[in-house]
Amino acid sequence: MKPVTDNCDLCGLTLRYGHHCLNATERTYRFCCIGCKQVFSMLITATGAGDPSQFRDTDLFKQCRDLGIIPASEADLMSGDQPPELPIAAAAADNDGAESSPFEDTAAAPNNLILQLRIDGMWCPACAWLIDASLKKTSGILSSGCNFSTDRLRCVYDPVRTSPDRIIAIIERLGYHATAPGEGGRAREQRRETIRFAVSAFLTMNVMMISFALYSGFFSSLSPDAVTKLSWPIFIMATVVMVYGGKFIFLKALAGFSNAAFSMETLIAIGAASAYFFSVYNLDRGNIHLYFDTASMLVALVLLGKLLERNAKEKVLEDLDAFFALKPTKVKICNRDNPEGRYVSAEYLRKDDLFLLDAGEIAPADGRVIDGDGLVDESSLTGEARPVPKRLGSAIRSGTKVSRGRFKVKALAVGDDSTLGQMMKIIEKTLGQKTAFEGKTDRLLNGFVPFIILLALGTVIYGYLKGLDPGEALIRAVTVLVISCPCALGLAIPLARVAGISLCGREGILVRDYTAFEQARQVDTFIFDKTGTLTTGRWRLLDILPLDHLPIDQIIALAVALEKNSDHHIALELKRRGKTHAIEPAAVTDIRIEPNGVSGRIDGHTVKI
Repeated sequence: MKPVTDNCDLCGLTLRYGHHCLNATERTYRFCCIGCKQVFSMLITATGAGDPSQFRDTDLFKQCRDLGIIPASEADLMSGDQPPELPIAAAAADNDGAESSPFEDTAAAPNNLILQLRIDGMWCPACAWLIDASLKKTSGILSSGCNFSTDRLRCVYDPVRTSPDRIIAIIERLGYHATAPGEGGRAREQRRETIRFAVSAFLTMNVMMISFALYSGFFSSLSPDAVTKLSWPIFIMATVVMVYGGKFIFLKALAGFSNAAFSMETLIAIGAASAYFFSVYNLDRGNIHLYFDTASMLVALVLLGKLLERNAKEKVLEDLDAFFALKPTKVKICNRDNPEGRYVSAEYLRKDDLFLLDAGEIAPADGRVIDGDGLVDESSLTGEARPVPKRLGSAIRSGTKVSRGRFKVKALAVGDDSTLGQMMKIIEKTLGQKTAFEGKTDRLLNGFVPFIILLALGTVIYGYLKGLDPGEALIRAVTVLVISCPCALGLAIPLARVAGISLCGREGILVRDYTAFEQARQVDTFIFDKTGTLTTGRWRLLDILPLDHLPIDQIIALAVALEKNSDHHIALELKRRGKTHAIEPAAVTDIRIEPNGVSGRIDGHTVKI
């Protein structure tokens, strides 16, 4: 058996800041940082190799050395101001957490921005560590947390010193693919709708300007040639608006007619089509009574309303990205062939399967612990910031995160049957619901549309029987249809949503049910069942009150030294303070973990925390 040394079993450097252990191949390996531990775990998982020296010949090791992530010598290790990074779980928490609330003020300064990306191509936790460590070495990136189990990256960056494109380029150079969570079908559809509205609005403005010149014919005579030259450009542009801009409006209106389910689009389509075809009829006769501007404006207003409505929903979905990111995409399943577990797609996890959870990983299913003990962060589900201890027989719910320890879990509920799956189904259902006012509006329109059509027909018949010219009677019928279009509803509801959601977002409230706005005026008392739901879930060191004449920096140095191997929430905050103030850990020895804290020795004295 290879003797235990004071050097890292991977890179060979001294264990300057403590060590991280891994039990494998019938011995305990010790590493100077979590990076060395992770890459060594990757080698064992991928090849079964037990000799870490083989790693120095791989491209990944050379790339890490070139980036300065893995120190090449003792001098490189000495040159750093701080000890090697914490484990991925601890680093993520120390740097504001990859899974934090979307409204949390995590940026170090008001001008800093938060970027969340989906990472494709990660095959093991070492990949997440490599991405995380590479970004932390990049100028302009203040903090970074990459989660392997959910394929998500969250970093805080200074927009003056770097940009999302540069961050994505760094990840791409490492061999991974990074995209924004909103990219894909939703983003493409939003771009198409934006272009459709922009084209329609531009053409509508031109139609209105030329129509203004045509309207001057009511007050002064225009020659037939002038009327023709003004009318045809209006006709062409209005036709583009009706066909390209109003395509989906008319299709939805036709569907409403065929199913006798009338909607706002039905009445708008009738009004816009009536104005358009009546204008075509007058154009053919050389008449200046053209209403192409009215038809175009109706379509443009509805497109604006739909665009605002989609933007409002996109804001909700962006705010929910942190919640949906709780769903892991990978799981380490244990079976007869791989007793130590092997990462596969979370879709393959079935009830009664055994899977492993390491520190920093998120539970993909509800289950029961059959081996291991440690702490689990359940704040994503309960709002309670304090980690919950778990041991043999304890229940673990999907969406919770392992803060410390390692668990072997038997899956009891997977997919949509799990706690997280049921929560996601509820939220997705809520996003598809309409407000009570919208429901009333739809029911009103179901009877209002046939009434307006009958009223327009009655107007034509009544005018004709009263001796009006057929054209004059038709103008009055079209007028009834046009002025009855509920364009205000098409704009008012989306605008109200945007205003309400934006205001709530600035106040730190995530809106998941639009009916809350209508019910809020009836509420006079709020009752909360736990303080955890009212906090950010992260400890902050506010002040230091020395009981003796010790300098504050020395107190921090002692605390950081005692907590250097701990991932407790308070320990993370103490280490963050030491890191931000460039305070070196004190030379504390004989560090022991006690039932109620940590103790150590320095200069013949015992120090405790």
